[in-house]
Amino acid sequence: MRVEIKPSDPARVRRLKERFSLSLLAATVLERRGIDSDEEMMFTLESDAVYLHSPFECDDVFPAVDRIGDAIESDESILIFGDRDVDGVAAAAIMYRGLKEAGAKDVSTRLPRGDEPYGLTMAQVAEIQEKGYSLVITVDCGISAIEEVRTLERSGIDVIVLDHHIPGEELPPAAAIFDPLVPGCGYPFTGLAGCAVAAKMVWALKFSQTDFYSSECILLHAEPRNGTIRINAVRLENLIETDRISEELVEGAMSIERTRLMDFLAVGLPVFVLDGDTERNMLRKAFGSGVDISLIDIRQRLDSIMPSARGRSLFDLAMLSRAVRYRDGDREMEALLSLFRSMAFYSEPSLSSGFDRYLQLAAIGTTADLMPMRNENKIIVRRGLRLLGERPLECLKPLLGRQNLAGKLLNTRDISFYVAPVINAAGRMGDPDTALSLLLCDDIREAEALTDRLLELNRKRQKGEEDALSLIAGKAAESKEALGGKMIIVSDSRIPRGLTGALASKLQKEHSVPAIVMSESEDRVFASMRSSGGCNARSFLSLFASFFDDFGGHRFAAGFSMPSGNRERFIEVASGYAATLDESGGEAEAVEADAEIPPQYMTEDLWKISQMLEPYGQENGELRFSIHGAEIAEVYPNRGDSRVLRFAVRFGSFIWPALWWSPDDRDRYARGVRADIVFTPDVNYWKGQSKLQIIVQAMSEAGSD
Repeated sequence: MRVEIKPSDPARVRRLKERFSLSLLAATVLERRGIDSDEEMMFTLESDAVYLHSPFECDDVFPAVDRIGDAIESDESILIFGDRDVDGVAAAAIMYRGLKEAGAKDVSTRLPRGDEPYGLTMAQVAEIQEKGYSLVITVDCGISAIEEVRTLERSGIDVIVLDHHIPGEELPPAAAIFDPLVPGCGYPFTGLAGCAVAAKMVWALKFSQTDFYSSECILLHAEPRNGTIRINAVRLENLIETDRISEELVEGAMSIERTRLMDFLAVGLPVFVLDGDTERNMLRKAFGSGVDISLIDIRQRLDSIMPSARGRSLFDLAMLSRAVRYRDGDREMEALLSLFRSMAFYSEPSLSSGFDRYLQLAAIGTTADLMPMRNENKIIVRRGLRLLGERPLECLKPLLGRQNLAGKLLNTRDISFYVAPVINAAGRMGDPDTALSLLLCDDIREAEALTDRLLELNRKRQKGEEDALSLIAGKAAESKEALGGKMIIVSDSRIPRGLTGALASKLQKEHSVPAIVMSESEDRVFASMRSSGGCNARSFLSLFASFFDDFGGHRFAAGFSMPSGNRERFIEVASGYAATLDESGGEAEAVEADAEIPPQYMTEDLWKISQMLEPYGQENGELRFSIHGAEIAEVYPNRGDSRVLRFAVRFGSFIWPALWWSPDDRDRYARGVRADIVFTPDVNYWKGQSKLQIIVQAMSEAGSD
């Protein structure tokens, strides 16, 4: 076994270690993973929602919030139109709950049912017109519904599109669009799930109902230097920085009228400071006793909201501030900026503690939709999973209990294997409203009944997938061979339309190549594509847009529909393009690891590093460590499961429980054998107890290739 470890940059590692007080190993792992910018470090180390991007960085959020506000005030009839998968159902639930809490009285939901296609259709447009809605909010869809949105808008029904799929050359003529992938939209992160976009819109709606909305202000701080006074000021709008100024002045040597500060302040905005008397004294030292700037002291309000700030100067608070670590500006000014935002955030429960319920649903949808686990997705999922473990929504308690997850510190694997498939089963079986009803209910008995229904649907889905997979297994192997090991394209009219996504996912994971699975019904083809990311699924399908009536998706998952007459020609042309793909199904030449661990470093600290890097997922794979010459201390019975080898490893000062799934040569590893192992640190929960263990990713006898 050959282990491949990326080289590291000692200077960058040293910077991370010193700036963020990390161990050398932790800093090295982070640098090797490319997590070395201040922003990415912030999203890696923090869990507070105050660190999330503001939705108002997207320009269209302003008209969206105003239009929704008008609809609520006028008691208009609002329809939320979503999708049938976990992301779409979670997005619809988030938007519905958010609108109701914001005061909307007439809110309905609509998801594709049965064999209805993904997204808005003209048939559904007619239904919307007939029912008399005046505002439609699409969630997890809508960005490609050009004609449908145009028809609705022409008939006097406004549409707000909340989506995260890749737009085409033309955008729908909606009243507002919030899709981070729309070029020039202003939002700084393109990897949000549909449910996270919905959550962001709900937060923006709640923010619009506070005094901070559409308000501007200035934060100011003056501090002494060696014979000078440095004055920093930042202008904010909707708590977003729009401008800043910094001047260093010799005490009493210049009037304020001759400084740039005068123009910065002469805009009639309120000027906020911490400890007004101190700031006034500094300004007098800088400009003399004649200076008169109206200052608003936030000390009393800050102390009431953040008791830990009491009695501490801004200098002291700056030294203690976590947020300051991620900014390069003046330390005290950055601390004031962070404190002011936190004060605003926590003074409104709807923006902080009240927003946590939406993060629980957003964490599930983000994980299920295979969104990249980087940037703010880390905080969304990390915080959401923690809340799911500590105080889950009433509607989710029965499902977590049935899946033996209640009270557990959840991770993305728990969601991917035990939560998301159950919610997803409803849509795949043509009944997404059952899943939505669960996510919207607040009665525990109703939640229990709906959970039972979902678990039954999931059992039927599993049986259907097994039967369908057996139908196409041979075709998949033949297709992979015919396409040079680059791709799988299979079509079978016996496949239920709702299972194409699940089957494509299974084939992709089993064969490690992109997979397209097509089903045929009533002279139409419905298909799904799944990719690990080396091949952008949505971009690949865009090459064949002329074949499709409709298509959409993102890097890892996409789908399309087309007339049956186009199927053979599509397969022919797509097969030709498959030869150009870089993604290959061949065995990797080397096993990748984050670091090689000497015996003395094999301690619980490895698990702390693993916890720091969570949540794991796309673009943030599970942590892997390599050890050489470990001794197999014991091999345990199978417990009836031949897929796993359970054993114990002696390495360093401790013996560690180990699991190896689907080993090819398990009989070679008996007690006393020494092995080279690449493993992932893991925590096993059993009957309320937790135990550290390692999950083997690859293993060979010590010294073998």
